[in-house]
Amino acid sequence: MNQRLLPAARVVSKPQIAPPSDLTELMLAGRRQFWCLALGALMGLGLGVLHYATSPREYRATATVLIEERQSDLEQEIAATLPTARSDTSVMNQVQILGSLHLAAEVARALELTHNDTFQNPPNSLLGETIGAAKGWVRSLIPRPAPPPLIEGASGTDEAILQTADRLRARTDFTRIGRSFVVEISHSASDPVLATDIVNAYAEAYLADGIEASVAASVRTADWMEARIEELRRSAVDAAAEAEAFRAEFGASDQQGLRERQERADALNELLVTFQSRYQEIAFESSFPSSSGRILSRALQPRDPDSPRAWQDLGAGLVLGLMLGLAIAVLREARETGLRTSGDVTRYLGLSFLGYLPVVSKGQLRRARSVEDASVAPGPRVAFSPELRDQGPVNLPPLLSRHSAQPLSARPVSGALIAPRDLVLSAYLPGSPADHALRRLHSAMDQGSAGQTGRILAIGGTEAGDGATQLAANLAHVSARAGKATLLIDGDFVHSGLTRALRASDTQGLVDVLDCVLPVGHAIRRIAGTGLDILPTGLGARRGDVMEASYLAEFGALLIELAGVYDTIVVDLPPLAQYPEVTALIRQVDQIVLCVPWGRRSRRAIADFLASAPDLTARIAGLVLTNTRLNHLPRYGEQRQAMRRSWRILGA
Repeated sequence: MNQRLLPAARVVSKPQIAPPSDLTELMLAGRRQFWCLALGALMGLGLGVLHYATSPREYRATATVLIEERQSDLEQEIAATLPTARSDTSVMNQVQILGSLHLAAEVARALELTHNDTFQNPPNSLLGETIGAAKGWVRSLIPRPAPPPLIEGASGTDEAILQTADRLRARTDFTRIGRSFVVEISHSASDPVLATDIVNAYAEAYLADGIEASVAASVRTADWMEARIEELRRSAVDAAAEAEAFRAEFGASDQQGLRERQERADALNELLVTFQSRYQEIAFESSFPSSSGRILSRALQPRDPDSPRAWQDLGAGLVLGLMLGLAIAVLREARETGLRTSGDVTRYLGLSFLGYLPVVSKGQLRRARSVEDASVAPGPRVAFSPELRDQGPVNLPPLLSRHSAQPLSARPVSGALIAPRDLVLSAYLPGSPADHALRRLHSAMDQGSAGQTGRILAIGGTEAGDGATQLAANLAHVSARAGKATLLIDGDFVHSGLTRALRASDTQGLVDVLDCVLPVGHAIRRIAGTGLDILPTGLGARRGDVMEASYLAEFGALLIELAGVYDTIVVDLPPLAQYPEVTALIRQVDQIVLCVPWGRRSRRAIADFLASAPDLTARIAGLVLTNTRLNHLPRYGEQRQAMRRSWRILGA
């Protein structure tokens, strides 16, 4: 097997590139995820509009009550020393009374709310109905015991009133106004009349409850004082009788003892008189009960609904939508592990960046086909390579002579191949970004070879579908357009993507040549009008085991012999990460161009693969990002000026 001296492989060291700042990354992330945030905001606004349109109108009625608590002399003295604490305690006590179940039950009885369908079954919004249905479905899945009654032993009517009162106080608000003794009572309902009646009934019930509490306290005090007066009367009578008995027994001989007994009797009589006077006052006050507060303003029937409010619903929907969009944007950014820019290639992999290969749209495909149909002359689309036909077997290298038992001119044309319009696009779209990128890549490869002829260039990706086949076809075509004798070889024995794109799967090719059943000159084809020779894979008998190292070594030897005939040989390699056997072929290659689809492969996975294959990494000339969306590059920090420079070729 012939070996040629290959240029020393150059290991590309990882450059030190300063990463972008956190603020810059945040701004770029916001730019990338703009539509995600915008769609979330629009969705939130739509939900806000839907909630506003489906929510029932509710009217809010409000009344204010002034709290006036009577205090005893002792309580007034204490309040003088602790006015703030006393005020806060008094007001909070009254607020608790307003929110009590007892007062709510009085309002429910007064307005007969247990039979009011508007109160018992208020209209609900679509969101509320949905949440309620979801809660009911969840509760139906979990067995729960029946709730106990609010009061043990209560009748059915009392239980219904208490349940209604419990719902009523949950829907009513009691708020202290500032630091004053004024409490605001408010209630919202779908019926403005009902809301007004409830608030006014609450105020009236509070005053009535205060009067009842005052009367009850007076009655309890009077009962207690009656018992004390009777006890004092008996004590006073007993003390007076004791003093008279002492006088009768001792006379004036014991003035001290007589004085003590007389003073005790007098004190009991005075205390009895005081209690009787106070009892008369309490009896008088209980006959004229007064409230401990008064209504400052009664509720008026509201004219305009208090809710829903458009700006609140839209604002809440917008905030929720932005939060949802932000969460999705964060997840999308967290999943972003691919290569997007030239900085990513050099920073994470330490490889030279060779350019972007843009994604091709359907419109570009249609344009390419129309240009091709107008430019290709009628007749056979494919012919044998004239360079090889003009040369006889004697002038071919030894290996080619061994595979070329018959003159090339003796074999007729077996059929026409259809030009690969979906692969070779640069020829049909001159001046396009793809054309500029390919010409720049070809120029870079030429500069690296320093005028070397018979150069073998391999194109490969780590996984299937990385765009290596498309880049190999386009790069070979650019080389042919530059006037160089170029051979494009489909070296992917497993997938044969190039052969299938050429619609040459039914023809003999490279596998048949390596099996020595077909001369290599008979397997090479040329696409009419391009000057590009192509060696398809073919469907030889050994296709199932062609990835053997010995078989690939034979292929490498064939490449070296073909390098003596062609200026440039472009080989489409099988997926490098899936078939490590390719290493046997890599040793005969001058340079390797690694293809990675834009943003689709994990940076860590590619770095791990390169670290595990140092021989392959040493021959990688650089990396090309395929299927790139050029209009999205500024979102990742790639400036448009740098993009234009990457497409431009000196002298083009």
